[in-house]
Amino acid sequence: MSTSPTEMETAAADPAEHEPESDGGGEAGSELSVSVERRPASQVALTIEAPASDVDAAVAHAIRHLSARFRFPGFRPGKAPAAVIERAVGWPAIAREAVETLVPSAYTRALDQAGVVAVADPQLDVTGELERGRPFGFTALVTVQPEVQLRDYLELRVEEPHTVIDDERVDEAVEGVRRRHAELLEVDRPAQAGDVLRATLVMRRGEQAVGGEGEERDVELDRDQLIPGLADALLGLSAGESHSAELTLPDTYANEELRGAVVTVDAQVRSVRERQLPPLDDALATLDGHGETLAELRDWYREHLTTVAETQDQEQFQGAVLEALVERARVDVPEVMMDREVDRQLRDMEMRLAGSGLRLDKYLEYTGETMEQVRATRRPQAEQRVKLELVLAALAEAEGIEIDELDVEREERSLIGDRKVTADQRRRIHMAAHRDLLLRAAGQRALEIARGEV
Repeated sequence: MSTSPTEMETAAADPAEHEPESDGGGEAGSELSVSVERRPASQVALTIEAPASDVDAAVAHAIRHLSARFRFPGFRPGKAPAAVIERAVGWPAIAREAVETLVPSAYTRALDQAGVVAVADPQLDVTGELERGRPFGFTALVTVQPEVQLRDYLELRVEEPHTVIDDERVDEAVEGVRRRHAELLEVDRPAQAGDVLRATLVMRRGEQAVGGEGEERDVELDRDQLIPGLADALLGLSAGESHSAELTLPDTYANEELRGAVVTVDAQVRSVRERQLPPLDDALATLDGHGETLAELRDWYREHLTTVAETQDQEQFQGAVLEALVERARVDVPEVMMDREVDRQLRDMEMRLAGSGLRLDKYLEYTGETMEQVRATRRPQAEQRVKLELVLAALAEAEGIEIDELDVEREERSLIGDRKVTADQRRRIHMAAHRDLLLRAAGQRALEIARGEV
């Protein structure tokens, strides 16, 4: 006798998400016989035996369920006696129905009773025959959250960057102001660095257009602003000229699906214009709207650049600390957790493509990639993300970090917003909010440790 995984609630994320049924699954507080065998690769084998009282309750539930599903001559729906139902449908049908009720409930309660946190659906072995008045046993092989060894995490130290905004950086910012407010004058000569072209650009990958689509636009010939090689390809072109260049998109390209791709850019120049910069005087501050004098303009940009630098320094420090924390720890990420993270990334990718009016299958046709290749390219990033979350959760436990329930409720309300949600959805959102806050708090604690604030 077996039960289908699709007919039982999964315990993939947290056993608290799966509440036992009191009707047909025994009393929520009744004791099961549970033995736990730890196995390699973050797997646990559970041998579970439900008491006779649970079996009898499951049988009674099965009979009531079958009574409501079928019509029995001489009786109103749901009112036929148990003996009549059993004679009509047979004991094997009742036993199958009872197992389908008993096993999911017993499995979920066994996780709670044994303190096991499952991260995937179990492999169930339900081969015994169910009998009234007798215990019923089955086994479950389940992947669990792996053990994380933080090692000497209190010794973690990372130097915190402190960027100083000097006069040179302020000068560059002020020059940027002049460039933004410059007047563009059309010239009759080949394009030079710093010029602004009025041009159409079409980017193709093979025969498929992946950007530009022939729209006329302003293109500033600045190597720092354009994709590598494009500015050099456009230098020397005059109005009315066309040119095609083969370029390799950088790993930092905005569209991650095109990072590292070899593309062809077709350019047609409509006009060449040069910038006439405004004078470097007090009028520039008024023009830019930040002060009334050149000194006030410089002060404003010094303060602005300092604020930006502090934010970037903090982000860089956070990234370095978390990377060092993960490198220091030891944890083997189960395959199922990496697969689940890859699935999440692919769902995000599908949503982004849909926002551009493109289906995932069509995108794969255009790029010539298979789904297996796409999954493989995302696997390393998925492993790092899962590993980071596991390490932060372990740090929170090691440091005894607790989250105020009021904070969780505020986060929950923020996540729900004006949406209408079911009680089950609210519970899941509440759990997600608690976990997010816990991981954030653990991340902050990691920063304190890295600064030596032990």
